[in-house]
Amino acid sequence: MNLPQQLQQYLNYPALQVSDVNTGLPEDEKTFDRLSQSALITFLAGLYKVTRTKESAALISKETNAQQLLSAIFNNEEEMKTIATYADQPIDAVKLKVAEVTNGYLVFIQQQPTEETQKEDYLQNLMSDQRHEILRHVPVGLKLGELLNDGSLEDNTNKMEGPISSLMHKIENAFSKSD
Repeated sequence: MNLPQQLQQYLNYPALQVSDVNTGLPEDEKTFDRLSQSALITFLAGLYKVTRTKESAALISKETNAQQLLSAIFNNEEEMKTIATYADQPIDAVKLKVAEVTNGYLVFIQQQPTEETQKEDYLQNLMSDQRHEILRHVPVGLKLGELLNDGSLEDNTNKMEGPISSLMHKIENAFSKSD
């Protein structure tokens, strides 16, 4: 499963783009939607971060209310302000977009096979498996690592592809498994 891509398609957003490692620019600037991509990726990165412990993942996995889920993931308005600045959009537009992503995520997850989603460690394992897919779509100018207080989210090597990089990403994912 490629959760960022599947959620992007489910929400009918423009295709997610990877920023060039050297220039920091998206693959196709003409079709790049800063607001949609930054809202979706920030939400998923926040969800990834908050699901690193079994206790937090268990609490988050039971949440069915979008507003409460957002409150559990993000501590304050700083995240929304940062997205607004990056996307050059008013904060109200960002809040609406992030709420749309959150609602879309909840509906999408509820549509997954019930047997899988009922497992206690489903969300924690899902998010660990999605780490690389999330991080490779982080827009460089968003400064997500700084925003979520996690420097590992800013590492541009997450955007590198190729045989050696792919092997390294698999090793990273194995070590990113949680408590």
